[in-house]
Amino acid sequence: MNPAEQEQIITIVKNLEEQKQSVPFLSDLQKHTVFWPIFTWIDKAKEDEINQIIDWYIKEKIAWLSKTKWGQLFQRFFETQEELFWAFRDINENPDEDMDLFQRLGKQVEQEMFKLEWILTEKMVGQEKWLDKVVSSFYNIIYSFFPKMGIVE
Repeated sequence: MNPAEQEQIITIVKNLEEQKQSVPFLSDLQKHTVFWPIFTWIDKAKEDEINQIIDWYIKEKIAWLSKTKWGQLFQRFFETQEELFWAFRDINENPDEDMDLFQRLGKQVEQEMFKLEWILTEKMVGQEKWLDKVVSSFYNIIYSFFPKMGIVE
């Protein structure tokens, strides 16, 4: 894939993320009303390249998010639990494939997020008027990478 095609895919991913408030999966690109012809009839090698671009985009977004308190905490989760991050991100694409695995991984991620929320809350003591916004922003980050987080029981 040439650099112009890669840049085009990054732009599409970024635009879809802004629309959906979550980083899209390849399947989202394949189901998109406008872009589906580009992404539907591609070979396995091209799918792998596109998934690598999406993964690169995710890493860049996490690095960019580290400019905020909540982003730093999420980056800490990503760096210390990278295997869990990717496993749960992958199963978020289609949790019905293995709902037991989705629930198990989701509970692990949820526990990590609760720990980070507690740290964030501790850091914000004395700034109560901003706490709701900060915690809400933190959960927006979580849902941007794990759009199906809400169905974890």
